[in-house]
Amino acid sequence: MCVVESESMCRTFQDETLIMPPVISFAKFEFEESRYHRGNKYWNATTLMKAVKDQELEPFDYPVACYDMSSRYFSLENMDDFCWQVRRTLAADYENHPIILDDMGQVADGNHRLCHAIIDGVSSVKAYRLVNMPEPDFVEK
Repeated sequence: MCVVESESMCRTFQDETLIMPPVISFAKFEFEESRYHRGNKYWNATTLMKAVKDQELEPFDYPVACYDMSSRYFSLENMDDFCWQVRRTLAADYENHPIILDDMGQVADGNHRLCHAIIDGVSSVKAYRLVNMPEPDFVEK
């Protein structure tokens, strides 16, 4: 997830060379890489968004107070995982991209957006709720 840039940055200051420490950077995460799973069924975010369009759903105001804060959505085994998730959360645009709830009301796409909204102290975000789940992209045996 993270990459340490190998080039050292140097700066000269009154006959002394200061060597700057390497910078840790993260690869950009694309929407198309996002997945949701329920049991052994997996859906790509693009499949969920297509279902929203196919079902001609309109967004509604989803109160963030309804979010189950006991749910565990992110795997955090080390600092790299934590930084990756924080970066994704802070980059998530909840104002322009509604979250998607599955047919049972669970967040299928948009956990980072919802988390960002909670951090920002907003009371609701726009959401779609699927009436029917599309066929999964993958079923684990």
